[in-house]
Amino acid sequence: MSEASPTATLTIAPGLREIDAHQKVGRLRRYLSSALCVSSVLVAGCTDPNERASPSESRVVRYGTGTPMQTFDPHRADTGPVFSTYLALVYDGLTRTDPENIGKALPALAQSWEWVDDVTLEFELRDDVRFVDGEPFNAFAAKANIERMIAAEGPRASTVASIKSAEATDEFLLRLHLSYSDPTVTYNLGLSPGMMVSPAAFDDPHLDLNPVGTGPWIYDFDSSTIGDVHRFKVNPNYFGGHPLGRADYEVRVLKDSRARLNALVSGQIDFAVLGPSESEYAKRRGFGLATRMSRWMGMTIIDRNGEVAPALADVRVRRAIGYAVDRQALADVVFFGFAEPRSQPMATLGRVEELDDYFYYDPEKARALLKEANIDDLHFVVPVLPVASAGYEAIQHYLKQVGINMEIEVVEPGSFAALARTRRFPVNTIGYPNYDPDSRHLAIWGPDATYNPFELDTARLEELAARARKTLDEDLREQLFEEYFRIVVTEVYSLVFVYVMDVIAYDAERLVGVRVSSYIDPYLREVTLLPEVLGE
Repeated sequence: MSEASPTATLTIAPGLREIDAHQKVGRLRRYLSSALCVSSVLVAGCTDPNERASPSESRVVRYGTGTPMQTFDPHRADTGPVFSTYLALVYDGLTRTDPENIGKALPALAQSWEWVDDVTLEFELRDDVRFVDGEPFNAFAAKANIERMIAAEGPRASTVASIKSAEATDEFLLRLHLSYSDPTVTYNLGLSPGMMVSPAAFDDPHLDLNPVGTGPWIYDFDSSTIGDVHRFKVNPNYFGGHPLGRADYEVRVLKDSRARLNALVSGQIDFAVLGPSESEYAKRRGFGLATRMSRWMGMTIIDRNGEVAPALADVRVRRAIGYAVDRQALADVVFFGFAEPRSQPMATLGRVEELDDYFYYDPEKARALLKEANIDDLHFVVPVLPVASAGYEAIQHYLKQVGINMEIEVVEPGSFAALARTRRFPVNTIGYPNYDPDSRHLAIWGPDATYNPFELDTARLEELAARARKTLDEDLREQLFEEYFRIVVTEVYSLVFVYVMDVIAYDAERLVGVRVSSYIDPYLREVTLLPEVLGE
């Protein structure tokens, strides 16, 4: 494959501008030649770009995901793509999150709720719901689920830690007693902690593989193969009364983005999350694209005390990394324009406008900070997923120009999260979605956060987050989180480079209702076949 010409113009996705690649590619071409020529690779690996496989006549919606199923027990499950790809098909929560605002709760199994006082929350439940095993859903079942969820101490239990007890005050009235005021509890009960399982299935040892919920689909265990394909049949007794379950579902596990693109082009699946280069190619092949700017790429410095990499204890060194990287070049070249330069992790609650471009490309300033800190030989290792390697190779290049040797260790998806919770690496590179700041504190920056393995003392952040979590005053919450994120950015707890646009490519001749969720993948419940495909 020949190197790109230094005077070439790089054409990115339609609707985005063309960039003059003379300067950008000159900077990056040593390690991004494969990214710049990716279209040629894709054409070679797929069928003729002027042809597409004939769409299947099947009345099945077929989704290709890179996320393997972990468990169908919601009280022992995490959120993220596992939640929205698998659990949300077969379970309902007491609430559901607003597609446009993950921090807002909407009715689901609970049709309404009200604060009785600052620490008491009462839900009025639907009276027309049954679990797929025929058991009725009511306040007694909901109470049992809340108690089971608390006892299970699952990965997301901390998000509803304010719940002290549950009480069925009537057949369809559920009252929650909290230890403190918690404005986040209503929308967190729309995620895995609030999903309702038939109490008759609590003791089923196979619940993790055979879900018993109230959702629009029923898992077809007999025709599914764990790790390969998962099939879901329409729940004929679903209470929703809307066209969510008109077609069966098939979820295929295809861990590699290139494999998902090829499956889409060959007609084996109808839609999938793709990377930037594959998305640009899919667009040219005539597939529809749904996009959302919902996560950030960067580094979280988890070893700020310098146990593994002593130099990272100096904030000047961490800031030097921030100034060493050309964010605009990353967005334009690595992500084909499907990204925007940013310096702060939050886009909603807690966002401070002037922090968006707090860091900018200034390699001389980076060198000066390293000299001031008396650092002349900084070396550290970062874990990187295969799909993200091109971006971190670009960052590696920039850091090398200012005298920092960042070594990349490519880690398979199945072990990545577990390694990020150890002290093996001083930095993690998780592409965190831009969720609400309450859950981000519990996951990333809090003293007991899931991805704070060095147990760094973040007393001021903990104080601000605790105050924000225990007030129902939204203005006060905004003020507290603005101070919180000034610390995260200026003290370089996390170093954000770009906001990445997640892209779902889909067969517009078969599907409607495709859009990207806050969890990167689509809102599967909203996707359905076109009426002509359904035969209506």
